[in-house]
Amino acid sequence: MVVITGATGKTGSSAASALLEAHETVRCIGRTENRLRPFADKGAQALVGDQSDAAFLTKAFAGADAVYALIPPKMDVPDVRAYYGVMTAALVTAIRDARVKKVVLLSSLGAERESGTGPVLGLHDTEKTLDALKEVDMIFLRAGYFYENLLTQAGLIKSGGMIAGTADPDAPILMVAAQDIGHQAAALLAKRNFKGHTIMDLFGQQLSYRQAALTIGKKIGIPKLSYVQSGDDDAITSMAAMGMSRNMAASLVELSHAISRGEVTSTKIKSKSPNAQTKFAGFVSKTFYPAYKAVL
Repeated sequence: MVVITGATGKTGSSAASALLEAHETVRCIGRTENRLRPFADKGAQALVGDQSDAAFLTKAFAGADAVYALIPPKMDVPDVRAYYGVMTAALVTAIRDARVKKVVLLSSLGAERESGTGPVLGLHDTEKTLDALKEVDMIFLRAGYFYENLLTQAGLIKSGGMIAGTADPDAPILMVAAQDIGHQAAALLAKRNFKGHTIMDLFGQQLSYRQAALTIGKKIGIPKLSYVQSGDDDAITSMAAMGMSRNMAASLVELSHAISRGEVTSTKIKSKSPNAQTKFAGFVSKTFYPAYKAVL
């Protein structure tokens, strides 16, 4: 049996669906029953609970030989790194107590760095902690920047005719579709033939925010759609006004500067040799454009 944490999220839902289609026995973990119901309808076991609760997570992992592990995003936490610490501690306890043998962890490019990468530092800590579980075979799946992160820009494009952020407009960014992450995790978990602790980088395309803006603009009918680099303080204030904690907002700004410095990149694969299927233009056509059209 394979357990999928964060099964109602972007990568977890993709992994769960792929494994169910492959006729694997799947147990899905999520925060709400309603969002888990589609997986239950397809034959998955569904458990509702809090991943910070080690007792719940141990129960959820019981009887499983493999787990797709991720730290669910929580944008309002007052201390981002401490949040990752709490979630990781519960994960380690559950893996040990349930005697799970195979784990694929969703991590991030840049997780090898010890400072300056914002929320990715939480994943650095998670990798280091899980690395102590030598009896468990693991893959740290270091994914690129999600294409889906750009969906938050749809409203700004409609209202202001631009994309905005704090990263350098021309900094190359290794990006990936969440669906490709889920499919890769599912393929690894279905085979369960990995040994030891290994790192796998995953990305679909390298492009800058300026290039991303032009690709989006071409599809939506604004061929010269621009990317505007905003100031750090303004960005933090804006994100906080949308309900994000100031610590999380500042952490994301720090990450954008690490990206601008070229510090969030692949250590395993050349940037011109992507290993995920979906290209950015395909994501724009299939996912971004419908989301943009839906914005009132």
